[in-house]
Amino acid sequence: MQIIISARHVEVADSLRQHMDERFNRLTRFDDDVSRIEVTLSEEKKRCLAEANVSSRLGMVHAGAEAADFRTAVDRLYEKLSRQLKSRREKVLDRKGAPELPPVAAENTES
Repeated sequence: MQIIISARHVEVADSLRQHMDERFNRLTRFDDDVSRIEVTLSEEKKRCLAEANVSSRLGMVHAGAEAADFRTAVDRLYEKLSRQLKSRREKVLDRKGAPELPPVAAENTES
């Protein structure tokens, strides 16, 4: 899995990068085929914004989060992405579903 971190008007500390790696590596619990995560951090008027695009076999997922500090914004972003990936996985499994068996013919035993 490839995690790409970019920042606008902000320096990303090593501790924050490590925190993001730990959080986003957990997304493989919901989809094993997550191939790429693009995270963008920015700061506007004392608001810390985090946005991410996740590419997987189920398609593209996009989420954004806002908080007073980047660590909290990343945690909120992880929660949103995990919810989306989990619902997508469940939707795919529901569509596949259990195979339907043909109805069993009732035996008529007349005595």
